[in-house]
Amino acid sequence: MGSVTRLTNVWEQVSALLTHHKHCYVCKQSSALLVCEYCRYDTSIAHFEVPGFDLLEKPSVSEHLVSPYYHHLYALGKYEGILKALINRLKFSKEPLAAQVLSRFFVDYIYPRMAHTSELPEVLVPVPLSKWRYAQRGYNQARLLAHALGKRCDLPVYDCVKRLRHTKAQSELNREQRLENIHDAFALCSSIEYKHIALVDDVVTTGATINSACKAIVASYPDITVSVWSMALSPPTRTKTQNSGDI
Repeated sequence: MGSVTRLTNVWEQVSALLTHHKHCYVCKQSSALLVCEYCRYDTSIAHFEVPGFDLLEKPSVSEHLVSPYYHHLYALGKYEGILKALINRLKFSKEPLAAQVLSRFFVDYIYPRMAHTSELPEVLVPVPLSKWRYAQRGYNQARLLAHALGKRCDLPVYDCVKRLRHTKAQSELNREQRLENIHDAFALCSSIEYKHIALVDDVVTTGATINSACKAIVASYPDITVSVWSMALSPPTRTKTQNSGDI
C-alpha cells in the first residue's frame, strides 16, 4: 500500500495544481493535498468495529438488508457525522470534489484490509441514475466515486448497467415500498467478461436499489461474483425521515 499511497499523493498534488485547490477540503487549512495528512488519519469516522470487514458476515447488519444478489458488502462507515456531511455535499450541494475526499478515506481505511483478506474485484461498476435525476444533479455521484476509487486502486470503471425508468427517492418510502419502487428498474447494457465486479454507490440502507442492479447482472451471469462498495451504510434503526436512502 505504500507505493499506492505515494502515487495517490502525487496525483492529488497535481490535481490540486490544475484545479487551483490549495486547502484541505475537510478542515480548510492550507494544504497541497485535497485531504491533509492530519485529516486523513484523525478525522472521526463512524466506522464499524473492524474497518474493511465484509458486512454481510455481520448479523446486526445483514438481517436488515433485503436478501442480497451480491456476495460481499463493504462500507466506509455509518451514515452520520463527517460521512453524512460529505455525501450530502456530493449529492445535494453540487460539490463533485467530495467524491475525491470520500474515495481517499475509503482507500485509507477499507481497502488495505480488503486487499489482504479478500479477493479484489477486477472492475468497478457505478450504479446508474435515471436520466431525469442526472439532468437535475448534473452528474452521477456513483460514477464520480467509481472513477475516483478506480484511480486510487488501479481498477477500471465499466458502465454496464442502465436504469430503465425514473423512480421515487427511496428516502420517501418504507421497506415494502422501496422494493416495489425499484423492482426491475435496471438492466444490462453491455456484456460482462469479468469474474468479479464491484458495484459502487454512496449509501446503502435496505440495499433495495443496489440489489435490484445486482439482480439484473446475476440473471445473465449467475456464476459472477458481485461485491458492493458503499461510502456509508444508513443504520437500520433510523426512521424513514432520517434515512438518506438508496437514491
